[in-house]
Amino acid sequence: MNNKTRTSLLLTGLGLGMAVVAFSGENGVAPPPAAAPVVTATMKDGKTIFQNVCAACHGPNGEGKAELKSPAIAGLPDWYAKHQLAGFREGRRGHDPKDAQSFMMAAIAKSLSPEQTQAVIEHASKMQPTTPAGIDHAPKDADLDEGRLAFQERCMECHRYNASGEIAFGSPPLIGQQAWYLTEQIHKFKDGRRGTIKGDVNGAKMILSSSFIEDEKMLRDIVAYILTLNPQPETAVKADSPFETATR
Repeated sequence: MNNKTRTSLLLTGLGLGMAVVAFSGENGVAPPPAAAPVVTATMKDGKTIFQNVCAACHGPNGEGKAELKSPAIAGLPDWYAKHQLAGFREGRRGHDPKDAQSFMMAAIAKSLSPEQTQAVIEHASKMQPTTPAGIDHAPKDADLDEGRLAFQERCMECHRYNASGEIAFGSPPLIGQQAWYLTEQIHKFKDGRRGTIKGDVNGAKMILSSSFIEDEKMLRDIVAYILTLNPQPETAVKADSPFETATR
């Protein structure tokens, strides 16, 4: 595929994706960014690609944007990012027009050359992971004890005790992600928007695992507990000595 064809594919895919978003807007689907990112052959440096292609949706620091329903990707393990971008290119993700954001992401992934893909993955994986907004404000109706028990029973085996992920199982870290994103992914696995394509082994495992989450209450409890596993933001407090700085 030459560069002209690749750019044309991106623009076509984004146009279709944006049409889907516009059509689905009345159902609460987030609008696309004001300017569609365009990949050019001159983009070779990972940082340049990230700022010109990824930042519009995922934020300049890879922190994600709730208003665009885009996840945090800063510090995402390179092995997981590589697998997911391959999934978007090969149709395991982003195949359902009703999943507008993933549909658009598939078009963008297909527009990147293998070299550009590797460069931007390496850059994003080295970015400082972000702390989800509102981490210290769990849902009022969430039961953290119940969430811990459910996490240990349903999630810990693959995602590990601290939700840091596990390469051996292809399981991504859950810390660093926004509560709304974690919730939405479980919904996608449950309703077939994700994990249903033949050959998506990890997706099939998640479909099975998500089936054990009985209701929204259990899901809120689990997500709220995952938030507590994130490193707490450092908050400056008054030091005991004028020559020391304390944090908590």
